[in-house]
Amino acid sequence: MGVSLGAGCTIGKGECPSCLVSVKAGAHLLSPPSDAEQRLLGDEQLAQSLRLACQVKLENPGDVVVMASAYRPGPTTRDAASELRKEFGTLPLTQKIAMLLQFEAITISEAFDSAIEKPLAFGAKTMDAFMNRARAKNDKK
Repeated sequence: MGVSLGAGCTIGKGECPSCLVSVKAGAHLLSPPSDAEQRLLGDEQLAQSLRLACQVKLENPGDVVVMASAYRPGPTTRDAASELRKEFGTLPLTQKIAMLLQFEAITISEAFDSAIEKPLAFGAKTMDAFMNRARAKNDKK
């Protein structure tokens, strides 16, 4: 019994995610990721044991369990950043300035939130430590 690994396959060239599988067991028995897998999936998806069935080879004897994956990789962070730069470059100057101000406001807000959370977390841990000491003293009596 087999399963269709997708339509539109480029017949083993590793140019599409049509035959994407998730390796559930036995990944150590498989060949290292090919250049095509590195390019299409990237380190993040490969770390999640996602592989292209047309690229992977069984190199050692043993049991390998794979599942056809419904997951389709999106653009990598590098691709998304590149697209953002291209889009930003095409904007008129006034829109670029407005976007930069928005980014700065978001960054300041996140930095402020982080600065507030850290002392509060430290204070909570300190109070917990005091309470634990007080409880320990009461338990000894």
